[in-house]
Amino acid sequence: MGREAAGEIRFDGKAGPGKLLLEAEGLILRGAVRAQIARGEITGFAAAGDTLRIETRPGVIEADLCAREAAAWVRALAKPPPGLAEKLGIGPDRAVLRLGPVTDAALLEALAGVGDGDGDGSPVLAVAELPDLAALEAALLVMADHPGLPLWTVTPKGRGTPLPEPVLRTRMRAAGWRDTKSCAVSARMTACRWHPPAIAAPD
Repeated sequence: MGREAAGEIRFDGKAGPGKLLLEAEGLILRGAVRAQIARGEITGFAAAGDTLRIETRPGVIEADLCAREAAAWVRALAKPPPGLAEKLGIGPDRAVLRLGPVTDAALLEALAGVGDGDGDGSPVLAVAELPDLAALEAALLVMADHPGLPLWTVTPKGRGTPLPEPVLRTRMRAAGWRDTKSCAVSARMTACRWHPPAIAAPD
Protein backbone atom coordinates (compact mmCIF):
# COMPACT_ATOMS: atom_id res chain seq x y z
CA MET A 1 0.00 0.00 0.00
CA GLY A 2 0.96 3.63 -0.23
CA ARG A 3 1.90 3.47 -3.93
CA GLU A 4 1.87 6.67 -5.99
CA ALA A 5 2.26 7.43 -9.68
CA ALA A 6 1.87 10.45 -11.95
CA GLY A 7 0.60 10.47 -15.51
CA GLU A 8 -2.33 11.19 -17.79
CA ILE A 9 -5.48 9.98 -16.04
CA ARG A 10 -8.94 9.37 -17.53
CA PHE A 11 -12.06 8.77 -15.45
CA ASP A 12 -15.74 9.72 -15.46
CA GLY A 13 -15.52 11.66 -18.73
CA LYS A 14 -12.58 13.76 -17.55
CA ALA A 15 -8.90 13.56 -18.51
CA GLY A 16 -5.66 15.32 -17.70
CA PRO A 17 -2.37 15.13 -15.80
CA GLY A 18 -2.57 14.01 -12.21
CA LYS A 19 -1.59 11.54 -9.55
CA LEU A 20 -2.95 8.12 -8.68
CA LEU A 21 -2.49 6.94 -5.08
CA LEU A 22 -3.16 3.49 -3.64
CA GLU A 23 -3.88 3.41 0.08
CA ALA A 24 -5.15 0.61 2.30
CA GLU A 25 -8.66 2.07 2.13
CA GLY A 26 -8.71 2.50 -1.65
CA LEU A 27 -7.71 4.77 -4.55
CA ILE A 28 -7.26 8.53 -4.58
CA LEU A 29 -7.12 10.55 -7.81
CA ARG A 30 -5.60 14.04 -7.69
CA GLY A 31 -4.98 16.69 -10.31
CA ALA A 32 -7.16 17.26 -13.35
CA VAL A 33 -9.28 14.24 -12.35
CA ARG A 34 -10.24 14.01 -8.69
CA ALA A 35 -11.97 11.10 -6.95
CA GLN A 36 -11.80 8.72 -4.01
CA ILE A 37 -12.78 5.10 -4.56
CA ALA A 38 -13.05 2.56 -1.75
CA ARG A 39 -11.05 -0.66 -2.01
CA GLY A 40 -14.24 -2.69 -2.12
CA GLU A 41 -15.36 -0.85 -5.26
CA ILE A 42 -12.38 -2.08 -7.30
CA THR A 43 -13.58 -4.95 -9.48
CA GLY A 44 -10.62 -5.58 -11.80
CA PHE A 45 -7.29 -4.29 -13.07
CA ALA A 46 -4.80 -4.94 -15.89
CA ALA A 47 -1.85 -3.38 -17.68
CA ALA A 48 -1.61 -2.98 -21.45
CA GLY A 49 1.76 -1.52 -22.35
CA ASP A 50 2.06 1.86 -20.69
CA THR A 51 -1.60 2.01 -19.68
CA LEU A 52 -2.99 0.88 -16.35
CA ARG A 53 -6.70 0.08 -16.44
CA ILE A 54 -8.62 -0.22 -13.17
CA GLU A 55 -12.26 -1.28 -13.26
CA THR A 56 -14.41 0.09 -10.44
CA ARG A 57 -18.11 0.26 -9.73
CA PRO A 58 -18.20 4.03 -10.44
CA GLY A 59 -16.39 3.50 -13.76
CA VAL A 60 -13.09 2.65 -15.46
CA ILE A 61 -9.88 4.49 -14.54
CA GLU A 62 -7.10 4.61 -17.12
CA ALA A 63 -3.65 5.98 -16.31
CA ASP A 64 -0.82 6.36 -18.83
CA LEU A 65 2.34 5.39 -16.97
CA CYS A 66 5.46 3.63 -18.15
CA ALA A 67 5.05 -0.10 -18.80
CA ARG A 68 7.15 -1.03 -15.77
CA GLU A 69 5.11 1.18 -13.45
CA ALA A 70 1.80 -0.08 -14.84
CA ALA A 71 2.90 -3.68 -14.20
CA ALA A 72 4.02 -2.76 -10.68
CA TRP A 73 0.58 -1.29 -9.98
CA VAL A 74 -1.09 -4.52 -11.08
CA ARG A 75 1.05 -6.43 -8.58
CA ALA A 76 0.26 -3.93 -5.83
CA LEU A 77 -3.48 -4.09 -6.54
CA ALA A 78 -3.36 -7.88 -6.39
CA LYS A 79 -2.04 -7.86 -2.83
CA PRO A 80 -4.65 -7.89 -0.06
CA PRO A 81 -4.75 -4.65 1.94
CA PRO A 82 -3.13 -4.76 5.40
CA GLY A 83 -5.39 -5.59 8.31
CA LEU A 84 -5.87 -3.29 11.27
CA ALA A 85 -3.41 -5.22 13.46
CA GLU A 86 -0.71 -4.78 10.81
CA LYS A 87 -1.47 -1.07 10.47
CA LEU A 88 -1.22 -0.65 14.25
CA GLY A 89 2.01 -2.65 14.36
CA ILE A 90 0.74 -5.28 16.80
CA GLY A 91 0.62 -9.07 16.85
CA PRO A 92 1.02 -12.16 19.04
CA ASP A 93 4.70 -11.38 19.62
CA ARG A 94 4.18 -7.66 20.33
CA ALA A 95 2.58 -7.07 23.72
CA VAL A 96 0.25 -4.08 24.07
CA LEU A 97 -0.69 -2.01 27.11
CA ARG A 98 -4.47 -1.53 26.90
CA LEU A 99 -5.82 1.55 28.62
CA GLY A 100 -9.46 1.25 29.57
CA PRO A 101 -12.27 -0.69 27.91
CA VAL A 102 -12.41 -1.43 24.18
CA THR A 103 -15.86 -1.41 22.55
CA ASP A 104 -15.13 -1.09 18.82
CA ALA A 105 -15.52 -4.48 17.11
CA ALA A 106 -12.69 -3.91 14.61
CA LEU A 107 -10.28 -2.89 17.36
CA LEU A 108 -11.30 -5.85 19.51
CA GLU A 109 -10.58 -8.18 16.59
CA ALA A 110 -7.16 -6.59 15.99
CA LEU A 111 -6.27 -6.98 19.68
CA ALA A 112 -7.41 -10.61 19.87
CA GLY A 113 -4.49 -12.85 20.74
CA VAL A 114 -2.17 -9.92 21.47
CA GLY A 115 -0.37 -10.06 24.81
CA ASP A 116 -1.03 -7.32 27.36
CA GLY A 117 2.47 -7.17 28.77
CA ASP A 118 1.45 -8.62 32.13
CA GLY A 119 3.39 -11.86 32.06
CA ASP A 120 3.67 -11.81 28.26
CA GLY A 121 6.71 -9.55 28.09
CA SER A 122 7.04 -5.80 28.15
CA PRO A 123 4.56 -3.87 25.97
CA VAL A 124 5.92 -2.23 22.84
CA LEU A 125 3.12 0.33 22.69
CA ALA A 126 -0.16 1.34 24.31
CA VAL A 127 -3.68 1.53 22.86
CA ALA A 128 -6.49 3.62 24.31
CA GLU A 129 -10.04 3.90 23.03
CA LEU A 130 -11.05 7.42 24.05
CA PRO A 131 -14.75 8.28 23.96
CA ASP A 132 -14.24 11.74 25.52
CA LEU A 133 -11.76 14.19 27.06
CA ALA A 134 -12.04 12.60 30.50
CA ALA A 135 -10.85 9.28 29.07
CA LEU A 136 -7.90 11.07 27.44
CA GLU A 137 -6.87 12.65 30.73
CA ALA A 138 -7.09 9.26 32.47
CA ALA A 139 -4.94 7.68 29.74
CA LEU A 140 -2.28 10.37 30.08
CA LEU A 141 -2.09 9.72 33.82
CA VAL A 142 -1.43 6.03 33.17
CA MET A 143 1.12 6.81 30.46
CA ALA A 144 3.10 8.89 32.95
CA ASP A 145 4.03 5.57 34.58
CA HIS A 146 5.26 4.19 31.23
CA PRO A 147 7.79 6.75 29.93
CA GLY A 148 9.02 6.19 26.41
CA LEU A 149 6.06 4.03 25.33
CA PRO A 150 4.27 5.08 22.11
CA LEU A 151 0.48 5.47 22.29
CA TRP A 152 -2.31 4.84 19.78
CA THR A 153 -5.38 6.96 20.57
CA VAL A 154 -8.61 5.62 19.07
CA THR A 155 -11.38 8.22 18.90
CA PRO A 156 -14.85 8.63 17.35
CA LYS A 157 -15.14 10.14 13.87
CA GLY A 158 -17.55 12.74 12.58
CA ARG A 159 -19.29 15.87 13.69
CA GLY A 160 -20.53 16.07 17.22
CA THR A 161 -17.86 13.73 18.59
CA PRO A 162 -17.19 14.28 22.31
CA LEU A 163 -13.44 14.38 21.53
CA PRO A 164 -12.86 16.35 18.29
CA GLU A 165 -9.51 15.94 16.55
CA PRO A 166 -8.39 19.57 17.22
CA VAL A 167 -9.02 19.09 20.95
CA LEU A 168 -7.11 15.79 20.97
CA ARG A 169 -4.13 17.25 19.09
CA THR A 170 -3.99 20.41 21.21
CA ARG A 171 -4.02 18.45 24.47
CA MET A 172 -1.52 15.82 23.34
CA ARG A 173 0.93 18.34 21.92
CA ALA A 174 0.66 20.46 25.06
CA ALA A 175 1.69 17.37 27.02
CA GLY A 176 4.74 16.92 24.79
CA TRP A 177 3.42 14.12 22.54
CA ARG A 178 4.05 14.20 18.77
CA ASP A 179 1.70 12.58 16.24
CA THR A 180 3.51 10.37 13.73
CA LYS A 181 0.87 8.27 11.95
CA SER A 182 -2.88 7.84 11.56
CA CYS A 183 -5.19 5.17 10.18
CA ALA A 184 -8.85 4.28 9.97
CA VAL A 185 -10.07 1.74 12.51
CA SER A 186 -13.70 1.28 11.50
CA ALA A 187 -16.62 3.22 10.08
CA ARG A 188 -16.96 5.07 13.37
CA MET A 189 -13.43 5.20 14.79
CA THR A 190 -10.03 6.56 13.74
CA ALA A 191 -6.58 6.13 15.29
CA CYS A 192 -3.52 8.33 15.74
CA ARG A 193 -0.07 7.16 16.85
CA TRP A 194 1.83 9.40 19.25
CA HIS A 195 5.55 9.51 20.02
CA PRO A 196 6.09 10.04 23.76
CA PRO A 197 7.64 13.12 25.32
CA ALA A 198 11.39 13.13 25.79
CA ILE A 199 12.48 11.48 29.02
CA ALA A 200 14.23 13.98 31.28
CA ALA A 201 17.75 13.03 32.32
CA PRO A 202 18.16 12.30 36.05
CA ASP A 203 19.73 15.01 38.20
